[in-house]
Amino acid sequence: MPSLPPRLATVVAALASLALALPQSAGAATSSYPPTAAARGFSGSAAGWTSSSSNEGACLAPLLCASVENSYQGADGADGGGFIRSAYTGAVGATAVGGTTSGIWESPRFAYRGAGGKEAKAISFAIDRRASVDQLLAVAGNSAEYTVRLIDLSEGGEALTLLPPATLAGAHSWTTVSRDSVDPASLTAGHDYRIQVTSSYTTGTSVLVSGSADYDNVVLTASDGTGGSGKGKGKGTGSGAGAGVLSQQRLEDLLRQATPGTAMLRGKRLFVRVKCPRKVGHACRTTAQGLLRKHRPATGKSTVPLRSGKSRLIVLRVKPKARRKVAKRKRLLVQEKVRAGKVTAIVTKSRRLIRR
Repeated sequence: MPSLPPRLATVVAALASLALALPQSAGAATSSYPPTAAARGFSGSAAGWTSSSSNEGACLAPLLCASVENSYQGADGADGGGFIRSAYTGAVGATAVGGTTSGIWESPRFAYRGAGGKEAKAISFAIDRRASVDQLLAVAGNSAEYTVRLIDLSEGGEALTLLPPATLAGAHSWTTVSRDSVDPASLTAGHDYRIQVTSSYTTGTSVLVSGSADYDNVVLTASDGTGGSGKGKGKGTGSGAGAGVLSQQRLEDLLRQATPGTAMLRGKRLFVRVKCPRKVGHACRTTAQGLLRKHRPATGKSTVPLRSGKSRLIVLRVKPKARRKVAKRKRLLVQEKVRAGKVTAIVTKSRRLIRR
């Protein structure tokens, strides 16, 4: 068989290399857990999440020691919808005792299937949280913490810590907390898991104080297309290897982390800061709008282009029919529709209104 001319042989070799590379990009997949969106964002109900409480030591709540009430709240979540809450009430009196009281929420049982049925190369976790614990922490000796664990039901309840114990303080408005480097080897495909969120309140003295911890948008994301190992720096969808692979869920997670918790109102104008997170790895085209509630606009829309890692303050005109209601609000929903590369995501979050 005659050989190809050198120039043609070079072209054929390049095309062959490209053909081998294409399946790797096309095969990128992402899976979110719990698998149903309602169980991640509490749309309309607690969506299968169950709750319990516990007290350290022997006491009778709420008479002799503090108590925790777990509840589902149908509105005012991070995206304006529902969320879950663990509310604390202290005990007071001569017989009251101190100690640690915990509110525990557990997600529905789910089977881990990697990333779209493939082996996950990177796993991340994110949760929106808010807390009101100033009164509790104002008393010397008291503390309030939260932790998130992944419970392996197929291994007798063995637990993997997603977020270690951290103070509940410092989140008066909705704040996103994330972990981008969960080791994929720590999860086993085919095993059943639950996500467990625990709020722990410790009172060193017996006094009638209260507090609460709220949670929303709980999501564990597994991806097979980041190009990294999921360990250390460079994991996820950043500006390094694999930055071109971006899923809708990953974009949503990055936007929630970057979204400010405030907006500024000046008469008929609403000033909103929007950002294109650097880890997106692409430029963003962002459209923002203020909402009285979902599907009910409070302002007009504004669309701006943003380079990766850049932010911009934009102005939204409050609609005449909504001005009176907006003027009375302490918080307002702000919706961002962001296109980055070929991926589009919509994120709606409640922002505290600042008036100047």
